[in-house]
Amino acid sequence: MFSVCTVLYGDYPHLAEKLLRSLRDTVHTKDIRIGLNSVSNETRKYVHGWAVSNMAAQPIFVFEEENEKNIGKYPLMRQMFQFPEIGTKIMWFDDDSYLDHTVSESWWDGALKLANQHTQVGAIHSIRQRGKQFEAIKHQPWYANKPLNHTHRFKFATGGWWIADKQFLQAWDYPFLAIHHNGGDSILGELIRQRGGSLGSYFDGQQCHCESCKKRGIRYGQPVVHINVGGRAGRRGIGIKNEKYVWNDGNPNPSIDHQNFKLKVFKYEV
Repeated sequence: MFSVCTVLYGDYPHLAEKLLRSLRDTVHTKDIRIGLNSVSNETRKYVHGWAVSNMAAQPIFVFEEENEKNIGKYPLMRQMFQFPEIGTKIMWFDDDSYLDHTVSESWWDGALKLANQHTQVGAIHSIRQRGKQFEAIKHQPWYANKPLNHTHRFKFATGGWWIADKQFLQAWDYPFLAIHHNGGDSILGELIRQRGGSLGSYFDGQQCHCESCKKRGIRYGQPVVHINVGGRAGRRGIGIKNEKYVWNDGNPNPSIDHQNFKLKVFKYEV
């Protein structure tokens, strides 16, 4: 059973509507978890209305910082994963990803089959490590002495959409306290590599819209999840000082105060 999770940000009600309206299948979902990160009143109103309309199918949890401030993607994700008890498989959507209208039960069956074979499933990408990331990683408790240097390339499932095993994420306390907004996807790929896990591509069931993938053409009208439709850049991650994630000694960056926010959790169910 999937816990389907997403974080919505800012004044983009059309993105919230496009994503949430695409989550039509309920057979495979344990619950749906929606994080509201400094959203507009229009987005907030739509989300709570949608939750009321769809709570008969499965429980829906809405997480929001009490003072409506921007607390970052990964601190909010971390809280969403910890309470209440999450499903055995976590399916993540960024707010600029969504399911095609032709997605049916067979798409979910394929996703679950792959998720049972791999630690994480998604659209697999690679990116070269930057600066002193490799040194920061060598100080992490999950580093397992697998080769890593200044020329290393991270292999990872892009953060716009992925499925991961709950037990693996919980065993290594992911998302880490050291990450805030960017880079959580590439560093998760490295964690999986270091700890002997595996990445699986849902090739026939996905369409990434990043610049490199768009060069190969975009599939529409097929049963796929559309990923990174907003084409956002960034994502550098742990060990990059100017993005304030972690110092080279591997300790969490003190500028990220994970205790200085309080979440309201709204539960919708019959």
